[in-house]
Amino acid sequence: MTGFPEDRFGVAFAGHWDEESRRRWREGVARADSMGMREGVFAKIGDSNIAAYNSLYGLGLLEPVWDRHMKLEPTMRRYRRVAVPRGDDPGGQVRPGDGPGVEWNSFSRASSAARQMIHGGHLLEPSGRFSDRVLGWLPDSENLPDESMLHCELRILKPRFAFVNIGTNGQVYGITPEESVEMVAQVVEETTRLGTVPVVMTVPPKLDPDGVGESWEYSRRLSEGLREVARGAGVPMFDQWSAFADERLVNFGVVESDSGYFDGIHLETPGGFRDPASLERSVDFRPEALRYGANLRNLLLLMTLEALDDALEAG
Repeated sequence: MTGFPEDRFGVAFAGHWDEESRRRWREGVARADSMGMREGVFAKIGDSNIAAYNSLYGLGLLEPVWDRHMKLEPTMRRYRRVAVPRGDDPGGQVRPGDGPGVEWNSFSRASSAARQMIHGGHLLEPSGRFSDRVLGWLPDSENLPDESMLHCELRILKPRFAFVNIGTNGQVYGITPEESVEMVAQVVEETTRLGTVPVVMTVPPKLDPDGVGESWEYSRRLSEGLREVARGAGVPMFDQWSAFADERLVNFGVVESDSGYFDGIHLETPGGFRDPASLERSVDFRPEALRYGANLRNLLLLMTLEALDDALEAG
């Protein structure tokens, strides 16, 4: 593939998607199906960069501006067709849908296993620990006190596969990249044990107020380890760090300022991710919009879903 954004898809996914990867994916899905996991359903597991409303959410509710990417519309429709419970809004992360009769789906569900300010270890702890809003939110109302966020989400959805996007917040807690990698490896192992195939995502680049520095190095080392987690587990990988470490993106795809404070972590949308129109703008796939992290990743994940489905059909 040549040109932007196709070259970003090659870096993020297609370049790692060889015949052995496809074979192992088909084996994983066959096992998931035998354990009662649902076709057309995927889970979102991770922190605010997969919980936020500009991350996949609009693909479940809105009509994208496809530009030259209209061939991906059938993939979007396929995953919209299977209804799932809406889930609880985790403290302002998800905007409400428009009007009555909205069918919630894998794109738009507010995942009980995706929350702001968490690290990988939180996903495996009993949710009752967070009942006093330790991290600024309450667990999903379906999450039993002695049940982890991960176990709750997989129990409710029975998803065939799950996008696992976690680890960025480890730096805030003083956790080394290597320790964060080990936490994610445990999440991947437990997800697989319960029947769902994980799709391991590296993290986006992180920036400091003065640009590339300590946070960039943290996210680079973390992503390097997450690639090894995916390889070791024999599951698909989506390498967003490498895809976004590209100066053609605005600020490497991440937010520069949030309400007057430096951000450098969350994925950006044209006009700002807190703008009232950001949800609609997050599914704009015209060239200028794709220079923003949320838009580019939404498109690349659609391309990934198409590739995953094609591998099953070819098998």
